Amino acid sequence: MMRPRSVFVLIAVAVIVGCGIWGVKRAPIETVPEDADPEVKMDMLEKMKADYPDDPNLYYTLANLYYDELMLEDAKQNFEKAIQLDPKMNKARVNLAMLLMEIDEVDSAKALLQEAIKINDRDAKAYTNLGLIYYADSDMATAVKYFSKAIDIDSTCVEAHYNLGLAFAESGLLLEAIREWRKVIEIQPEGDIAEQAKMSLERTEKLLKQ
Repeated sequence: MMRPRSVFVLIAVAVIVGCGIWGVKRAPIETVPEDADPEVKMDMLEKMKADYPDDPNLYYTLANLYYDELMLEDAKQNFEKAIQLDPKMNKARVNLAMLLMEIDEVDSAKALLQEAIKINDRDAKAYTNLGLIYYADSDMATAVKYFSKAIDIDSTCVEAHYNLGLAFAESGLLLEAIREWRKVIEIQPEGDIAEQAKMSLERTEKLLKQ
């Protein structure tokens, strides 16, 4: 299964600076140079595991790096470890679910996202990715439901708007699709997802003029 470009932004590596789990030493992730090569970053973070074996953010950050480098088994193991250390870490569940979708473990991905929603029913990214599963299964009505739920929670979620546009287009609702893609560009005028929205918008508007 090809990686959905529309949700690439969900897999960005972030430096975690918030409060950690009580009593857990936080790894100095912020000391890893942002402009370093991925291999250097991964090596530095791997070495931190010896001193900070219980920091879920360390495993989460490392998992994202592995994911970006398409080292999916390493990414999977680190996402799973992050969740084991912090069972409430929904961002790890959401990204692990995307990985599982790529390797066609769709049922496991769906279960993870449903679990994430039980933990936090205001997680817009979980609803968006659950919508993607149904979109890939050609169940547009259910996909629309989940994308719309994500937007109800976070009206600035460009991934939900973009994918809702795709689901509308597949359902023949072209004006509704155009509305969603325009919303993407309004919220986030630059970047990969904005470019995808612009291309989809241009093609659909041309189609309507025929």
